[in-house]
Amino acid sequence: MSEVSQDGAQIPDKEKRIDFYLNVLARLKERSTLREVLEREVFLEFIKYNNNRINEFPLLEKQQSGIIALLCHRSTDLPAHEYIKKTLSEFILMIGRYSRLKDGKDKEALESIRSRLINAETLLIKTVQGVVYASCLISDNFEEVTLRHLGEPALKKYNGLLEQHELDKDFWQALIDQFITQEVESSLTDIVANERYSLTRDKSYLILRFPFDDVSKRFAAEVPAIDKTRIQTAFEQVASDEDSAEVLKMTYNSLQESKVLVQGDEPVSNDVVERIARIVCIDPATTKFKQDYDNAMEAMRESAYSADSAEQEAEMARNLQFAQDQIGACAVGVSITLDIVVREFLLGLKTFTQRDEKILTVYLRRFGVESLDKLFIYLTEVKFSSLLKSKMQGEESKMQLRVLKRRRASTKAVQALHEIGMTRIRMARLWLKDSTNENWLIFKQSTAKELVAEMQLLALEKELATAILRLFEKGDYKVEFLVFISLQAVAKATKDIRGKLNDLFIRFGIGEQSDEQIAKKLSAK
Repeated sequence: MSEVSQDGAQIPDKEKRIDFYLNVLARLKERSTLREVLEREVFLEFIKYNNNRINEFPLLEKQQSGIIALLCHRSTDLPAHEYIKKTLSEFILMIGRYSRLKDGKDKEALESIRSRLINAETLLIKTVQGVVYASCLISDNFEEVTLRHLGEPALKKYNGLLEQHELDKDFWQALIDQFITQEVESSLTDIVANERYSLTRDKSYLILRFPFDDVSKRFAAEVPAIDKTRIQTAFEQVASDEDSAEVLKMTYNSLQESKVLVQGDEPVSNDVVERIARIVCIDPATTKFKQDYDNAMEAMRESAYSADSAEQEAEMARNLQFAQDQIGACAVGVSITLDIVVREFLLGLKTFTQRDEKILTVYLRRFGVESLDKLFIYLTEVKFSSLLKSKMQGEESKMQLRVLKRRRASTKAVQALHEIGMTRIRMARLWLKDSTNENWLIFKQSTAKELVAEMQLLALEKELATAILRLFEKGDYKVEFLVFISLQAVAKATKDIRGKLNDLFIRFGIGEQSDEQIAKKLSAK
């Protein structure tokens, strides 16, 4: 299990930290601060003071303030924030009691309070740590996705956004605008300028067809070599060998047992707990928990018949419980971060359908590079659709937008199937040639059920049928955006049909067309 450390950090000793906390609380009480404000201010000062104790705490000022804002302001309405509030209340209570007892004679009581204070401090640190791990991992993964598709120039832009914005709705809005919206707008201009669109007629409709391949081809086709960050490397090492897999299993079981993760009235799904546990396993506390557990089990076996075994077992149980509490605290930080990222991302997106929200939420909560890569492409489709709809605004009675998605497989992948029994006749039953892109073949079947039925009719060998189904389920699609122009609606609105059609074409950047030009385009398709 990789340990991600904060190199060269200077950590004050316990007594200096306690003195600092005492001074902060005394100062706030002098101002007769309201309880809610006092808690927030104590936590804010706590995070600033302890940032050297937090692995991978951001160096950029905006990202530092973003971590603080997330914990102290933006997450206060989430159910999981109750854990922070409870732990923070315990922390402040212990500071107050320590202040009253520190000059007294009851050293035993003072030591008990001191121990509880340090324990509460540790749990708060772990909560902040969870937020930092999750925030950094999501930010690094998004950076990798933008680098994948837009190359080195995007890296400078992305870092510029991190310097300008906290990881909030303004950041996501700027990211979506610079890396997706602007690219989509430029792609429509290029499609029209290069006449990559097509114009066809179906009964009483003219159909403008815009291929999404001409939008997505603006993004890099080949993934460049990308160096992983320390956080990404540590995350990838989780469950990479037998020992770390056991650490993940214990962390997952600990979170399930503690029930520290909450999402309102809905139970947290096993998948969500597992993904959160993976991020928590970046922290060395999880490895230490397994080591302590293994050592405790060994010690219990050795001292099973000793006179003081009960006392030793009780002490080990307390230590293991506190180790579990630290794991839970870190998990709460991760959970809160994922909730806030989803919310702020959707706020940055501004306009979206319920279906968009559901799909984007799934991609964001999975947070891995491949998942965010799918989000990037999906969002590009959403933005291209929105752009075309904006061109149609005010003329919806005459125009409708439809999105046509057909599953496809690369020509190269299908050709490789000849080694396991594919033939030309079989290919003709399963695929159509893509007239606009020779690198792809389009499945004739719309669903997996239809495909399986066709393969059964062809009596395909099991190996071949499995390989074809795998290509189908891979999820490659030929996506086309179709603008249907109703000739009937145009004729009802005006006698100058060609003039009105040209008005509609111009909305998409298509220059005025003569009758001959329209006829030529229709006959060419």
